[in-house]
Amino acid sequence: MQAGGKRMAVVLAAGKGIRMRSQLPKVLHRAGGRPLLAWVLDAARAAGCERILVVVGHGWEQVRAEIGGDGGGDLTWVVQEEQRGTGHALAQVEEHVAGPAQLLVLSGDVPLVSAATLERLLAAAAAGWGAMAVADLPHPGGLGRVVAKAAAAGGEPGGGGTGELLERIVEAADATPAELALRTINAGLYVLPAPDVFSYLAALAPANAQGELYLTDALTAAAASRRIELVRLADPREAQGVNDRRELAAVHRWLLDRHLDALMRSGVTVLEPGRTAVEATVCVGEDTVLHAGVSLLGRTTVGAGCVLNQGVWVRDSTLGDRVTVEPYSVIDGAEVGSGCHVGPFARLQPASRLLPGARVGSFAEDG
Repeated sequence: MQAGGKRMAVVLAAGKGIRMRSQLPKVLHRAGGRPLLAWVLDAARAAGCERILVVVGHGWEQVRAEIGGDGGGDLTWVVQEEQRGTGHALAQVEEHVAGPAQLLVLSGDVPLVSAATLERLLAAAAAGWGAMAVADLPHPGGLGRVVAKAAAAGGEPGGGGTGELLERIVEAADATPAELALRTINAGLYVLPAPDVFSYLAALAPANAQGELYLTDALTAAAASRRIELVRLADPREAQGVNDRRELAAVHRWLLDRHLDALMRSGVTVLEPGRTAVEATVCVGEDTVLHAGVSLLGRTTVGAGCVLNQGVWVRDSTLGDRVTVEPYSVIDGAEVGSGCHVGPFARLQPASRLLPGARVGSFAEDG
């Protein structure tokens, strides 16, 4: 059984992201208005992690500068000087883990993971040595495959577990044709016990096509004598990592859709969600109507009973209640009082302030 201990997260964020073709570290690319890494940190905090160890490498100074100000006192930055694979990356945190702990191991480029899924993983891990998330995909492509085995007779799955245990994980580059035919993939989300896991990491050898030290090889070795519960994702999109610009675009849209869905449940009318962009940092009051092509970005707050017509663009601004913004107006860093009427084709620049009931006419620009 797992030793238990305090709950900690380890976020692997050292990759270069070569396929992004960018000088920007991959985990700092933005989706839904925020860096990819920020979404993962939020999920770890929501799952009750007392500390978060972030393993960084390429461009780590830039990553720390971008995230550190928002991270609070729970973040510890661990630099992986040489990138030798995920097993090597996790091994870097050993000196920062004192005493027994549950390590929630996450990837910094998987922003759709939810706190509810992480709680399921933690509950499942309590039934054995550890737990990992899996997903079934119709076309797994180059993702690692998971070979499962049935739990022993009389064994009970942990909360959220499938009743199946890990037998082995095979990277696609090293898989046989029969293994490639499997549709169950490794979602890259784990709960592993410290200090036990570090002994398996220390025994790793680069016996694979890439010559790297894989965390998955350590789990396969542990599964020979340890109980590792499998937790199937309710929504396989939670396993979606970002490796190129197309995947970034898909994740960005999913994050926007998730926030729009929450807004609609709270009483906001979104007439054409597929043509509307509202970042997660934006708050919108009930009975507000958003027409097609509206973009609400950054630290924006929109009051109740507003109407934002087609093509309205708002960033880092505050709109009071019952504000009407006519088509193709731009509000950037401004404050608009309740009952105001703006546009069409108006522009409010940073530091603009409209008193309640004010009107800004067609093509007007207020500085």
